[in-house]
Amino acid sequence: MTAPVLSSLYYSALRRTGLTALARRLRDGALILCYHNVVPSHRATTGDPAIHLPVDRFTGQLHWLRERYTVVPLLELATRIAKAATVRGLAAITFDDGYTGTFAHAWPVLQELRLPATVFIVAQAPGRPEAFWWDHPVIAAATTPDRRDQWLTDLRGDSTLISGALGAGAGAPPPGTHLPATWSVVAAAAAAGLDVGVHSATHRTLTRLDDAELEREIKTAAEVVYARTRTEPTTFSYPYGIWDERVRRTVREAGYRAAVTLDYGLNTPSADLWSLRRINVPASISQSALAGWAAGVRPSRSRTSSALRGPAR
Repeated sequence: MTAPVLSSLYYSALRRTGLTALARRLRDGALILCYHNVVPSHRATTGDPAIHLPVDRFTGQLHWLRERYTVVPLLELATRIAKAATVRGLAAITFDDGYTGTFAHAWPVLQELRLPATVFIVAQAPGRPEAFWWDHPVIAAATTPDRRDQWLTDLRGDSTLISGALGAGAGAPPPGTHLPATWSVVAAAAAAGLDVGVHSATHRTLTRLDDAELEREIKTAAEVVYARTRTEPTTFSYPYGIWDERVRRTVREAGYRAAVTLDYGLNTPSADLWSLRRINVPASISQSALAGWAAGVRPSRSRTSSALRGPAR
């Protein structure tokens, strides 16, 4: 059997025995889900297959979530943690990158179910006609764990440097859902109640930047988001989930009230507000596995390390 099949069987067994539900009830830890993009259910997969989730599966996951958790805005969750109040049974929904598909397909579902969510915007991306670098077919085909690590360190997660190193040209036009949303779309959703946070200015690896660059990625990006949406962003998401104490301190000093990572886990009342943990939801995850991850039943690294972190984004 393949690893995904074994993983699905493992979590299905846990669910049938009731251990998943028991773990969920016992833990005083809040769940923060991390999504990236939501696309039509019938569309063939293009780009990074781990992050473009079909809308029917997304809808099913939200129904499951609403039945088992109290879904609150991310900032409300952060406020409760700041007060060291119980966060048992709470969940928040987040999206990184600001894909068009998130606004076209995920936002209507969230509105219908009356669930709050936060979308973290890459400030220089909205309206850009090119896909994010990890969705480029040449780059996606060349990606390995070692190469990804090199791209995020030596090349600083910089789209221009990575594309140049691989000779990746324009490539085939991506589906519209795979492009960054325009500012008009982002602003309209913000006005309708969708929370908008910051995912840096250019989605580079913040730990590899000097202080001046870091300031622009964190503080200037917030100013751009405010200018284009007229809503003040209060939360930040670290690109690629990579952060260190210098980056964390800069985010806090810039005035953000909380920041999220891609570190796996739940958030207790004693959690640090500028390094909140999230469950990164890969597009291929089974419902049983999602239930286990959400309950804090950590998957083994050998089965899911790449899915948890995602392929370099």
